[in-house]
Amino acid sequence: MKEFFNNIILKLSDCQNCKLVLYNYKQIFGGSINTAFFINTNRGKFFLKLNNNKTKNLFDNEVRGLKLISSTNTINVPQVIYFDDEVLVLEFIESNQINKKFWSNFGYSLAELHYNTLNSFGLDHDNYIGTLLQTNKFYDNWNDFFIYQRLKPQLDIGNFPAKTHKLFDILFLELDNIFSLTKPSLLHGDLWNGNFISTNDQVFLVDPAVYYGNREMDIAMTKLFGGFEKEFYDSYNYHYPLVKNWQTRLDICNLYPLLVHANLFGGNYYNQIHSILKSVTK
Repeated sequence: MKEFFNNIILKLSDCQNCKLVLYNYKQIFGGSINTAFFINTNRGKFFLKLNNNKTKNLFDNEVRGLKLISSTNTINVPQVIYFDDEVLVLEFIESNQINKKFWSNFGYSLAELHYNTLNSFGLDHDNYIGTLLQTNKFYDNWNDFFIYQRLKPQLDIGNFPAKTHKLFDILFLELDNIFSLTKPSLLHGDLWNGNFISTNDQVFLVDPAVYYGNREMDIAMTKLFGGFEKEFYDSYNYHYPLVKNWQTRLDICNLYPLLVHANLFGGNYYNQIHSILKSVTK
């Protein structure tokens, strides 16, 4: 492993036009897709991810997502230092204790990101959600995009019983009565509480799965594993008010990440999917 990191230091030296010396490194635990490390050098601290599954263009697409978010000048992302098919190296962002302004600042910044729009739902390239391909073909309306680029692709690759497919078919017929008309927003795409770093009153987004979609998808994802603080939602709604009855649509939005998690990890996610489907198709 020491030889591997020495090789990484050589690559970083080349791309930064300076000689780096490796002081130490340690593994960072918490992620489930890649292996992550903290690297300490004479020129600063870095965060490194290893592409364990050798997923083609995984880090290339992650970098494109980070750069797209950065180009909006609305919310922070780490600086990209180096990447190839095997590794991604970012500046190391020190996570600090959250102060009282953090959540309201986060809500405001996400609202500003969501004001970035296109004429269609989708993206000019496909990317990944975890290690699963996320297709982003453009559609003129949200419901078609949600069905054909989000839900059906996950259903097609998963091992779901016929009754699950039948419940989704019923849901598809109801979507026009569920979602209000909305314009596309630039989304982080995987906005759970493990994909941001807090530094006092500022937030840095990491691990994006970007596309232009219904902004309720990002809001729903924030609530999937416990939710953010109330100040976040209050601030977001003040700066970019959500459409009436938005809370009633969050479970439906979260069918997509739940399908992804079922395909990646199995377990109780199947039960959560069925519970949501039964509540909206009865």
